[in-house]
Amino acid sequence: MSDEQCYEDQQLLRFIILSQEAGGIIGKEGRNIRQIRDESSCIINISGSASQERVLNVTGKPHEIKNGVEMVAEKLKEMSNVREEAPIMVRLLIPNSQCGCVIGKQGASIKAIREKSGVQISIPSESLPGSTERAVTITGHPEQVGSCCEQIAVKFIENPLKQNNIQYYPNIVPQNSMPQLSMMTGQLSLSGMSRRSEQKVRLPSNVIGSLIGKAGCHINEIRQFSGATVQIEENERDEKMSDVIISGTPEAVSCATFLINARISAGQQQAQARSRGDNQGDNRDNRRQGENRQGDNRQGDNRGGNNRGNRRDRRDDKDDN
Repeated sequence: MSDEQCYEDQQLLRFIILSQEAGGIIGKEGRNIRQIRDESSCIINISGSASQERVLNVTGKPHEIKNGVEMVAEKLKEMSNVREEAPIMVRLLIPNSQCGCVIGKQGASIKAIREKSGVQISIPSESLPGSTERAVTITGHPEQVGSCCEQIAVKFIENPLKQNNIQYYPNIVPQNSMPQLSMMTGQLSLSGMSRRSEQKVRLPSNVIGSLIGKAGCHINEIRQFSGATVQIEENERDEKMSDVIISGTPEAVSCATFLINARISAGQQQAQARSRGDNQGDNRDNRRQGENRQGDNRQGDNRGGNNRGNRRDRRDDKDDN
């Protein structure tokens, strides 16, 4: 958001968080969440209870949301015990009717958000069960995540929410998806109990190797750790791109998405390190070659000096004769 623009309207952003994360954000006797409220000027509360997931509500002006989300992301990173340089992932709930303004025409808006904030954003194609909202994963450092959410809040203010939105609430099964009993081949099966989600991520084909790993070690680790199904397919329209299809519970899909982003980032850092090492090796070779050429030149000078000395000796001998 530029300095010339000043958005006075308040906006609500909703995030999915785990119950154990909620406890860390609230803090002992509510100290952490009070500090975040006081320093960011945001209205922050956490809804839901006694479930694996809860919803974090952050309300404020865009620049206030930036500060509040950044502080929440810092707290999440602190609780996760990850390395200082490691990114953090948050799941932002975005109504279907507002996904278009975030993506933009031919992806222009989401590209601009990525470039300005430095985050990675992944928007699934399907809504969460029983709602018209999607769980958008945002991966980056806390200040980057805050900047991204500020830009999204601005987009929401410019493109207000339509009234027909159905908000997502964790662990609530919609009435039309109640479990149904059926008898098949003598076995009792339950349908509708498990919440399934699918997300497609498009990646350059040249990073797929680092994602898969030797003999599939990296991608197998992601599958086992997240519990999600991860498949890689060639993109039919663009041979330089590949589609990574992630399916499972919303929690498993989000976890797998985060691990995939982290794996690709690590692979890029390793490639850059190798490239720097190769360049340093080339520079050393060039210096050695330069030193060898200088040594050859000095030897040539010595030979030239010896030849001139020999010619003078021969002239002296002639004069004596």
